Amino acid sequence: MREVVASIARKGSLVRTPSCHRRTLAPRSPFPSPWCSLALVLTLPYVLLLAACSSSSRLTTTTAAPTGHSMRAPSPAPTATLEVSSQPVSFAAADGTRLAGTLYGRGMRAVILSNEGDNASAPWRPIAQQLAVRGYLVLSYAYRPVDANYDGLATYALSDLRGAIAFIRARPIPITRLILIGASLGALEEVKEAATTPCDGLVVISAPLGYQDVQISDADLAHLRMPKLFVTSADNQPFASDTLHMFEVSPPPKDKRVYPGDAHGVRLFAGTSGPALLSSILEFVQRTAPVQ
Repeated sequence: MREVVASIARKGSLVRTPSCHRRTLAPRSPFPSPWCSLALVLTLPYVLLLAACSSSSRLTTTTAAPTGHSMRAPSPAPTATLEVSSQPVSFAAADGTRLAGTLYGRGMRAVILSNEGDNASAPWRPIAQQLAVRGYLVLSYAYRPVDANYDGLATYALSDLRGAIAFIRARPIPITRLILIGASLGALEEVKEAATTPCDGLVVISAPLGYQDVQISDADLAHLRMPKLFVTSADNQPFASDTLHMFEVSPPPKDKRVYPGDAHGVRLFAGTSGPALLSSILEFVQRTAPVQ
């Protein structure tokens, strides 16, 4: 099962206007079935365990599943992720709406994980733990609950991301580096926000160029001067084309990963490309915001 947004895209209801790459979505829920998220949550920890044992030495631009490269990131013991401290938190979106999230780990280098359109935070948990055990403060959070067909979803999600950033920046221990990681809707929102409020790094997974009232222009992309890692699967259209367009237009420093298949967003972690993808993200974060 795939995210409904991707299914809609394949059926032609996600329409491109070539002049500005605007996208409109037919009035249908962008959320995948809850069973998809449940299956992902059950399988992802095992994939990440494989990643902890994989090798990684450096981040390189690739247009296929990495092969023939040693890609080892510093790895904790397999049980270390079970010992990562976490705590539930509450904070305000930019418009004052209360949001809920989870903080993992501690430190002065922070990572914010932004959800897909299904608003499921659970698939990020193993990834948050892998980052936290390496010394990062990680926030996963849920957008405000809205009806799946609500026209303001993208605008509200952007306000919610801004609240998450403000919450992290206001921590008692000053945050010296901030990296945003998002998938699908979350990737769109982080790119839009980073165009006007720079962060220290972006990981963009399966991003559309636009959804509802939130649209990414080439002018937005030109402002992304922080290090960036763009990730997609080759056949996940139209998201693959959109993500690669972002890569081509945005200025350096930048890298990309294009994996075989049509997996969308966080489902890339649960597939055969999952260990290599996780290693690439861990290496990118550690290189971009090294823990002192």
